[in-house]
Amino acid sequence: MARWAASLPSWRMNRRCTCWSPTMAGTIGRKLAEEHQFSQTPAGILRRRDPTKETEQMDALNHPSVIAWSLANEPHSNRPAARDFFRNLFDLARSLDSTRPVTLVSMLGLAEESFEFCDFLCLNRYSGWYTESGRLDQGVARLSAELDALHARFGKPLVLSEFGADTIAGMHAQPPEMFSEEYQAEMLTRYIEMLRSKPYVVGEHVWNMCDFKTGQAVFRMGGMNLKGVFTRDRRPKLAAHRLRELWRRAG
Repeated sequence: MARWAASLPSWRMNRRCTCWSPTMAGTIGRKLAEEHQFSQTPAGILRRRDPTKETEQMDALNHPSVIAWSLANEPHSNRPAARDFFRNLFDLARSLDSTRPVTLVSMLGLAEESFEFCDFLCLNRYSGWYTESGRLDQGVARLSAELDALHARFGKPLVLSEFGADTIAGMHAQPPEMFSEEYQAEMLTRYIEMLRSKPYVVGEHVWNMCDFKTGQAVFRMGGMNLKGVFTRDRRPKLAAHRLRELWRRAG
């Protein structure tokens, strides 16, 4: 896994199942956006300021591999109280470290009012999977239009911070069908090719590196999130080889 990881350019492999320490990231030349826990419960909101301070005061504060702070992942930030809440949170983060850019990861897209406070935008999208299911042409076209609209509104650099498709290792289909290794590889390829055509897109995070255990649900076979480009026991799927090829070509 370390050899695979060392071949992946910065900003290009998702944070969840890498869990790099800053020291390991520095050893293999990776860059990190440090993110701390976010709770949408009332008790969690009351504790929000303390974890922010604790995160930024840890060793990562002065580590050269940490290049940005991410203050939330998919918050319900379109609620009435959210604007002032996030304004204060961004102000706090910048008061603690004025040297690094600050962002949050949104699922709302154009409805994300808190993008106003971000130095760069992070968006999670699964067009061609949860929406436009099985219709990659439509999914990629819809996402492309949304990214252009975001840039027109906010005028900031953008990272696509989650994208991917659940994939059953060993399942194959031609033409590519959902859950097959071919569909995952094709989806990631089309996304990355589209992203590279947009000069304001500065990074991509594939969701995600490895399959992982999660809660049971009708769309979670075996209680697993199968969006990894590696299986849970770290065996590469077709998409892992495709990504390495794409990223090596990019230099």
